[in-house]
Amino acid sequence: MWYFAYGSNLNSRAVAEWCRHYGHRPPALKPGRPGILDNYRLCFPIFSEYFGGGIADIVYDPGKYVAGALFDLSEADQKILDAKVGRRFDPAAQKEIGIYRRIEVKVAPLGKGEPVPAITYQGLSVEKYNIPPTQHYMDLVIQGAYSFGLSMMWISYLQSFSTQVGRKPRPPSYGEAAPRM
Repeated sequence: MWYFAYGSNLNSRAVAEWCRHYGHRPPALKPGRPGILDNYRLCFPIFSEYFGGGIADIVYDPGKYVAGALFDLSEADQKILDAKVGRRFDPAAQKEIGIYRRIEVKVAPLGKGEPVPAITYQGLSVEKYNIPPTQHYMDLVIQGAYSFGLSMMWISYLQSFSTQVGRKPRPPSYGEAAPRM
């Protein structure tokens, strides 16, 4: 299945580091293809204990777009990303619970090709206002954007967001549950 990454999941090193902290095998996030998700905008309305600041989300907004990368992932790899972003599904209630939910979108690959159906993540219950991400988090997103050849216009847009000093990611102490992203 195609997966569209737009936040810290653009950075395969950041994903691998999170997986190492929590004992998962990192998903295969290479090779990715740059792509555009139309009619959404990027925002930072979710606080992450792991990163110590705001983290990326997308909001439906006609006329806007979000640049990212498409990956062809197995369901097993997608379940690892589910754990990373705090996505859970309650089979009894037949609904998504946690921090993010999976949504189906159409993403246009950069260059040649028709839009492809993909899944991505969108926050379930988010703050009304922007929570500035840490500079470290934004650096990870920007490095990921560079690595997949996203436009300099998009990278400049990412650099325009206000950030806070913050700290590097912090895994839980021994015996604590893995925090949700």
